[in-house]
Amino acid sequence: MKNLILIALFASLFLTSCEESASSFSYEKKIVVTGMIESGRTVDTVHLMYTGEVDKKYDPAAYAITNAVVRIIGVDIIFDDTLVHDPEIPGRYFSAKPLNIIQATKTYRLEIRMPDGKSVSSITTVPDTFSMIYTTLKHNDTMRYNSGSPVNFFAWTPSRFHGSYLPTIWSVDSNAARIPKSFIRDTVNNPAPEKLGYRIGLPKEQTYTELPWIVLGYFGKTQFDVYAIDDNYTSFLNKAAAAQGGELREVRYTIQGGLGIFGARTKAKGGITVYISP
Repeated sequence: MKNLILIALFASLFLTSCEESASSFSYEKKIVVTGMIESGRTVDTVHLMYTGEVDKKYDPAAYAITNAVVRIIGVDIIFDDTLVHDPEIPGRYFSAKPLNIIQATKTYRLEIRMPDGKSVSSITTVPDTFSMIYTTLKHNDTMRYNSGSPVNFFAWTPSRFHGSYLPTIWSVDSNAARIPKSFIRDTVNNPAPEKLGYRIGLPKEQTYTELPWIVLGYFGKTQFDVYAIDDNYTSFLNKAAAAQGGELREVRYTIQGGLGIFGARTKAKGGITVYISP
């Protein structure tokens, strides 16, 4: 769920911006959807918010949508799940049915009905299952951090129904916050390890990647995974990468009646966990 919350925050920051100056912008409240379904799991989070005014401070809790009817429906599979609102996280909806598992290669439709009768919808196909077949790192190994060491290599079998691959690296230590700042160079732009992750989108056909040690700016228990992500999320990431921290322009949202992302992903079997010592 943490990844999806980050996605929601990321989207809200950009979706509330505009391409014109504040003086020439006419505010129109719109529904923002951020959600990711994953094969082999229940629906963890669909987050609903309203856009905010450009010249006002944006408070996510104040703009959260808490009274919508949110459903995930199978298009080519028997599946119907009405999501439940989470009172502890305003705007978050999740599945309360543990047997409603998302399946790879299947297509799902998101349907949202607002109290005023407005409707929002989107559709996605979940990428096929796939597996890691080779890495230069060994699962559960312990190694010393060395930025001068050779790059590490990862390879995996092909998926289907995906837009791109997304290798991810993240710290899973519960005590990551106590890692000495002198080692991780903790700054605003280089935060503590529990918030630090490395992701890179790859072309649809590329089934391998190289990882230089320099991207690992921390130590401890570290997880390496690869996701196949759908066309919806791929399109958004490509546009975000092109913006390079600036404004998102000409984004083609796949949300009918709103803005945002409703995507799907599948994690490769055989993820690697290693312990990196300083």
